[in-house]
Amino acid sequence: MLKEFGQDLKKLRELKGISIAEISAESRINTKFLQLLENGNFDFQPETYIRSFIKAYARALNENENQILNDYDKAKAGFYARRKFADENSKDISAPDAKLRISVLEQPSKKEEDIDEPVYSKGIESDKPDYMKSKPAEINDTPEYSNRSITQKILLGLLIAAIVVGIYFLIDYLNNSGEKKTEVKPKSFNEISSEYENKISNKMIDSARIKDSLKTLAELDSLTLTVKAIKDIKIKLYIDEDAEAYTENLSAKDSIVFKAKEKFRFSASTSHNVDLFLNGKYLKKSGLTPGTSIKNLIITKEGILQQ
Repeated sequence: MLKEFGQDLKKLRELKGISIAEISAESRINTKFLQLLENGNFDFQPETYIRSFIKAYARALNENENQILNDYDKAKAGFYARRKFADENSKDISAPDAKLRISVLEQPSKKEEDIDEPVYSKGIESDKPDYMKSKPAEINDTPEYSNRSITQKILLGLLIAAIVVGIYFLIDYLNNSGEKKTEVKPKSFNEISSEYENKISNKMIDSARIKDSLKTLAELDSLTLTVKAIKDIKIKLYIDEDAEAYTENLSAKDSIVFKAKEKFRFSASTSHNVDLFLNGKYLKKSGLTPGTSIKNLIITKEGILQQ
């Protein structure tokens, strides 16, 4: 389903006559990541960044972001319905508006002599049937009985009754609240053992998912760089030989992952406000004065190259 969703994104872009390069320039997303989206590969970044990429892609195509994300969620769940792209030269004659226009145009116009006169004339009251004639007002000598007043009395009585019942339950609750104690049912040894086994099983499942994610990242690119912000910081990164840099403002404790085949060229506003990890291993920024900025730091599979 995810592959079909990616194919529909590509088809939508091609119908609009927009190139991958144009979307990259508009969204500031590397063309390689955009191609992965269109190929149906959505596990090359954490879910948060994947959704951000899809929203930026939709904005570049001038499409509804929420609708595109909704289609993505359906594709992940396994019940995505392929888009139907209409031919621009075809006309849908079955559309409701078209049917309405045709039916109105085909209706013959009435001639003046075909217009029927009203059955009953306003001036001839006697010709109307008895059930259509206006009845004279009946004279009622008895005083008018107001239904409104009796309804108000009933509602007032119900309100007073509700207030009395509420006061009664409130007094009963206040009197008995101090006497009630929370019953704590002790757990048996089997219940405690079962809960502990479930926790261990969940941890094993989570560990397996993390290993699978790392394996997928390793298959895509040989180098994985994780940037973790200690404080708010602005970073700039070139991947391999790309001429366009990736820039981002990271908030404190945020992190972002990049991938490359051979090297990274990394810059940051402050050296001591960021930590770097290459393929999960911490990179020690030796030779950099604390508080100074990082400019064009070359990172390869051997680590940080000396400038």
